[in-house]
Amino acid sequence: MKAIFFDLDGTLLHLTQEYREVLTDTFSAVLGESREEWIELYNQAFYDSFKAHEPNPYLDGFSAVNTQADPERLIETLRNREIAMCQPPENAHSDLDRLAESFKLGILTNGLPDWQMQKLRAYDLEQYFDVFVASYDVGMHKPHVSPFHTAEKRLPADSYAMIGDSDADIDGATDAGWTTHRYQGDGFVELPDTLDW
Repeated sequence: MKAIFFDLDGTLLHLTQEYREVLTDTFSAVLGESREEWIELYNQAFYDSFKAHEPNPYLDGFSAVNTQADPERLIETLRNREIAMCQPPENAHSDLDRLAESFKLGILTNGLPDWQMQKLRAYDLEQYFDVFVASYDVGMHKPHVSPFHTAEKRLPADSYAMIGDSDADIDGATDAGWTTHRYQGDGFVELPDTLDW
């Protein structure tokens, strides 16, 4: 049987706000204001930590801002707002239910497993997938081929396809020998016909 893997952010879940706006709202909710320098400090510390696979890049990001707020409260507020700003594509449940009848389905996402899984579960999407692979489980982020090879080990199949919205999804899958489909906001109903197996 063939396997189709989906990216999470920007593919299975549309982002309804710019992430900078979500950070602004988070600081405002907890501190009563948001400053550009806070966002810049957070982003720099977060991405440095994320790229290095440090255990808690969110904590590192908020700790770098050096406000009087409890970093854990900021993290929880950001998590809730990030979940709220996500939205599955129209007909996602029916499309995935249909695809699951003919294909093995998996998630392959850059991110922390618990954080990403909470978003998936918030929209009742986890039920359609046989395996969930997050880059933090592997120690390398897409487009490195390691997450794709880990996905193959966890979900054996005759061939693989990657559905994603970024170069990291497409380039990494291509390097791993997978077929690809760049997601551009349409649904998933036409997927089998667009994949060049």
